Amino acid sequence: MNQDPFKKEHHLRQRLDEYHVDIPDFPIKPNKLERVLFTLAAPTRNPLEPIISGSNGVLIVQVVPIIIAAIMTFLPLLF
Repeated sequence: MNQDPFKKEHHLRQRLDEYHVDIPDFPIKPNKLERVLFTLAAPTRNPLEPIISGSNGVLIVQVVPIIIAAIMTFLPLLF
């Protein structure tokens, strides 16, 4: 049932047959060093993405460090 649509187009089939491409033989499986390098160089997930993507995300990222700094400043005074 799956017929090649290029068989119907004689002119297109003729043009496609003019080109011959030699595909070099590349190794499919990378060696161990390449696998380690691919693992180390892989992009990582941003841990703050769920927080920042919210409606008040940027505000939270800006305000929380200020609050933590204020708590850590007054913490020695309590003890």
